[in-house]
Amino acid sequence: MFKNSGGNKLKKKTICIFVCMLMIATLAIPISAMNKDDVLENKPISIGADVPTWEVGDSWTYDTHYYQAIRENNTIVSVWDGSLELTLEVIDDTGDVYTLQGNGKPKGGFDLSGIIDMKTTRFSNLDTTVKLYKSNLAIIENEYVFKAILLLTLGPIPLPIPIQMKAYMLSKFEPVWELLPFPLYDGKTGYTPQSTLNQTSDMSIFWGIIPIQSETSDEGWVGNATYECVNESITVPAGNYDVYNITSSVNWSEYGEDWYHSYYCEEVGNIVKCAYNIDQDDGETVVLWEMELLSTTYTP
Repeated sequence: MFKNSGGNKLKKKTICIFVCMLMIATLAIPISAMNKDDVLENKPISIGADVPTWEVGDSWTYDTHYYQAIRENNTIVSVWDGSLELTLEVIDDTGDVYTLQGNGKPKGGFDLSGIIDMKTTRFSNLDTTVKLYKSNLAIIENEYVFKAILLLTLGPIPLPIPIQMKAYMLSKFEPVWELLPFPLYDGKTGYTPQSTLNQTSDMSIFWGIIPIQSETSDEGWVGNATYECVNESITVPAGNYDVYNITSSVNWSEYGEDWYHSYYCEEVGNIVKCAYNIDQDDGETVVLWEMELLSTTYTP
């Protein structure tokens, strides 16, 4: 979950969700307005799960569903709804850092009040690179490139127009973003430190001839969150697993509420399921991101 200063915070948060999906794939904890001094991490009676050791070639494939909506005057004016089979693979484990490379083909579409309808095609592709510290799986930076041929329909015109699009975003965290509060054990509670989010983004259509967006921002932050960890047993397409469910909920008063569940499994060395939600103040969901593990090559 990202926090941005300034104007319409909810709009800015929904704009960031495409980057969120990549970070969630490497395990994320949302933010809270709590103070670090207000929460003391409890101490374990016995350690449950510590930081996993990954090797080059380890991979995790997830079935994902994402939905985001933008509202004006309490009415939804645009919706992006789609799915993605995303595979993340460790491609380098040199030194103190893991480098993961991700790839998938997004499926879905965007609708703007029935005026503009845009759908992905089989020529749509997402590539991402994520760097994390080995010691705690804290994220250092995340980069993604989205290239696609989209089909655009305008109003009542039945003939779709093919559009080439490219989007790029680089996110860096200072200090690094501590994603999971290792070691994990049942009943653990605590606090995740705050990190500044620095982003560089660029978007264009028709092979860069028409620029859509190009900006650099350091207004965001992540972390500053309280969390609770409990043991559970769950079933996902990859199988049945005993997991640590790390839960956080953030109330944004007049802006709404966020909630997040991350199900980490020691057996697969990663999350097997996650669910992330942003609800507005009237309870209507404007962002939903869900992932479930399909398969993995990791062995403890």
